[in-house]
Amino acid sequence: MAHTENLILVCTGRDAVCAARRGLPALHLCLRLSPGGALQRTQSPTAPARCLLGLCDPPGELADCSAERLAADLVFEVQRANALGVFADFEHDTPRTRMLLTAFDSALHRAELPFYVPLACGHTLAHAVLTASTALSGGSLTSYFSSLQQRYGAARVAAFLQPVSQDFTVPSSTPNGKPLSPAARGELLAHTGAQPFFSRELCAKYFTYTDADGQAHFVLFDDTSTLEAKLTQLADLSVPTVFALYPDAEPLLAPP
Repeated sequence: MAHTENLILVCTGRDAVCAARRGLPALHLCLRLSPGGALQRTQSPTAPARCLLGLCDPPGELADCSAERLAADLVFEVQRANALGVFADFEHDTPRTRMLLTAFDSALHRAELPFYVPLACGHTLAHAVLTASTALSGGSLTSYFSSLQQRYGAARVAAFLQPVSQDFTVPSSTPNGKPLSPAARGELLAHTGAQPFFSRELCAKYFTYTDADGQAHFVLFDDTSTLEAKLTQLADLSVPTVFALYPDAEPLLAPP
C-alpha cells in the first residue's frame, strides 16, 4: 500500500473536482500575477479549508510593482479563503522573482502560513519549505533528500513526485534524456525485447538497448510500483509533505 498520508494533490480544472473526492489536501493553481502587477484569482478552490493556493510563475513582462504590497495581498487572499498556505510555482530564478519570493516569504512567515517554493528558486529564502523533484537520473534518491535535510533542516524539505520516462544515449553529456511517452516506451520494449530492471538507488526502472545505428541507449522510467517505492523511501526519511500531479498520483490512491 502506498504511503499517501502526506500527499498533496496538485490540481487544475476538472482534476480539482476528482481530487476533492479523495479526501486528501490539494494544491489548486488558482492565483497569478497580471502583467500590470496585480494578484488575480483565476478560479475558486474546490475545498479551501483543505487546500493550498498555487501562484503561477509571473509573466515575463511584469510591470514595476511593490513586492510588499503583493505579499500583503497574498496573505489576505489566503486568510480570506481559509486555505492551508501557498505554493509559488515559479520556474525562473531571476532578480525579479527573488525579490517577490523574499517578500512573500517574510509576510507569510509573519502570518504563520506555510510557504512552499521549488528548490531552484527558493534556496536562498529564510523560511520557505523547499520542494525537490524525485525525477533523478543519477545518484541516490535517499542520499539526495538526506543531504537536503542536513543542509536546510528536515522540516524545510518537501518532495515533488514526478514520474520520469527518458531515453539517454550512452555515454550521455547531459542529465536529461529524450522524453518518452508510456506508449512509445511500450513500443520500444516490444521492438527491442529488452528486460527492465529496478534501480534501488534511483528508485526507478531501466533497460538498455542498441539502435539500428549501433548507438547504445539507457531508458529510465517510473511506473506505479516505482512511485510507490519512492513514497516509501520518502516516508522512511520522514519527508513531511509530498506533492504530486493528480493524474500521476491517481493510480496510487484508494478508490473514493
